Amino acid sequence: MFVKISRCLMGLFFGFFFIVTAAETNDNNQISVEFPEELLMIEFEKYILPRFKFKTQIKVLVSTDNKYYDAKLGILPSGLEVFSDLNGFVYRLETKTTDPEQLSRLEKFANWLTSDSGIRTIEDFSIQGIQVFKAVEFSEEKEEAEIFDGDMAAGLGLSQKHCKRCHVVDDNAFAGIDSTPSFHAMRSFDDWQERFTAFWTVSPHLNVISISEVYQAGSKTVPTTIAPIELSLNDIDDILAYVAFIEPKDLGKPINSW
Repeated sequence: MFVKISRCLMGLFFGFFFIVTAAETNDNNQISVEFPEELLMIEFEKYILPRFKFKTQIKVLVSTDNKYYDAKLGILPSGLEVFSDLNGFVYRLETKTTDPEQLSRLEKFANWLTSDSGIRTIEDFSIQGIQVFKAVEFSEEKEEAEIFDGDMAAGLGLSQKHCKRCHVVDDNAFAGIDSTPSFHAMRSFDDWQERFTAFWTVSPHLNVISISEVYQAGSKTVPTTIAPIELSLNDIDDILAYVAFIEPKDLGKPINSW
């Protein structure tokens, strides 16, 4: 009887210990952020913070002590831009702490605020059915033109020699096979670079093109029916450089116009 009681007491003790430990661990998994008065007045923090905690298990304490907080949210001159109001005033999250663990938690908070989930949460917040905030509108920076190391002239020669049997590769719109897209048409695709970088990895090229450094065309199950085309990785770079140079086709124009 004594043994059974002792076991029950031990079980209760360890259960209580793990509950307390878990609670303490959860209490430590938190950050302190100072919110501006205008956001507190509309209880914005009560709307977004529980959703962030549900997603990450990190509790965000709204700081009431102006002397200590891990980060500050507001219309500030510096910090990470996280959202804006409908008048274009941008709210930034400015980090104050230097503690590595707190910085890690703050990074998760910042990443969530600017993620699709966080943006949807922010933009769904409304007062009497009227949206209050929106994602920050970043001005689109022009992408720098990518420089291709291959030889364009060599790429044209290789394309005319090996690819012209199926594709239109130059200004001769009547070459190739009607069912295969021209180089100019494929150049207008958003993923044209990926296509031309790895064209030899997909059918029907897979069975007729060998890349000397990495791949031998044909297999026992799908043997080659013609003599394999032998290319190198440098040849691929040359073809890519040539295709980057040609003008993309306007797919709205007639088939044989350029």
